Order: sequence, then C-alpha cells, then structure tokens
Amino acid sequence: MLRVILLSTCLVGMSGMASAQEAPFPGQEAQDQMYRLASLEGDWTAEISLWGQDGDWQVHGEETVHIYYMLNHMALREDPAEHPVNTFRLESTIQYDQNRDEYRLVAMDDTWGNMDIYSGDWTSEDTLTLDNLTSGTSYVGPDGSQMHFRLSTQIIDADHNIFTVEMSGDGGASWLPFQRIERRRLEAAD
Repeated sequence: MLRVILLSTCLVGMSGMASAQEAPFPGQEAQDQMYRLASLEGDWTAEISLWGQDGDWQVHGEETVHIYYMLNHMALREDPAEHPVNTFRLESTIQYDQNRDEYRLVAMDDTWGNMDIYSGDWTSEDTLTLDNLTSGTSYVGPDGSQMHFRLSTQIIDADHNIFTVEMSGDGGASWLPFQRIERRRLEAAD
C-alpha cells in the first residue's frame, strides 16, 4: 500500500513538472523588450564628452566599459570602469517592467550615495529615453535646488551607440546638454 501511495505521489509530482515546463515563461514580454537592447552587450571603448561653455561637446577622456545580461536576460548591467574618466564611479542596471510597460534604470555611485531611478520608453525606433522626473530621486544641491536628468541611448548599429545625458533645473520644462558617451565595440582578441 505504501508503494502505491509513493508511486502515485511521484506521478502527480511529475505531471505537475510537465505542466510547469509547458507553461509559458511569465516574463516573456519583459525578456522580449530586453532583447531590443541586445546590441549593447559587450566590451566598449567609451569616449566621454562634456558640454562646453562654447556650446559644443568637449572630449574629456576615454575609458573601457563592460555591459552584460544577468538574471535570465531580464536585466542589463553596466559596471563602472576600473579608472573612470569622471571623478566618481557609477554603475547602472536596466530592466523592463511588463506590468507598467516601461523601462527602469537604477544608477548608483560611490560619491553622493544617491540611488537614482529613471523610467521611460523608446522615443524612436533606435532611441531609448529615460528620466528621473517622477521617481523622487533628483539630485539636490546644497541650496536645495533640484537637478533632474534625462538619459537617451541611441543605437547606431551593433558596434556603435551614443549615450546622452541632459539636465534640467526647472522640473523638465527645459533640458540642457550635459554629457555624451560615444561607445564603440572593442575588437575581440585573436
């Protein structure tokens, strides 16, 4: 009798496993949206430019960055450069929220400790734009002023993309250029 109970318990458990394997992946929509960013994965030479007082981009330096998928291709992460051009180290992770139909990026630094949260979507076929206007994570200056940022990633092709940062001191009514990072894929070593 014990063998019959054990056998039927195993069969019920195995049939449940088969059903689980046949069920669709619950995060399929999110994973599909994250695959739109697949060309960002890899190792890059990043040319960092700052908006100059002359009204144009001024090259500030170059660094190497690594971008990779994690969590079953549900997140894309950029680790900071070992020796960044900026005086602070910044790391970011992006995911797609399929419940709210938006991308979210979290950025963390080693200087201010401000975990900044951005949200947004594709503003054109090749450009993903996110901002921190509604997250409550704007940068607060010593005088209490708030600085918001808008991040745009334009995918030129599989080996070239441009990441642009704009800033706003008036809650997003106007935006000013701040930083531009032009990434070109590093050639694989033979």
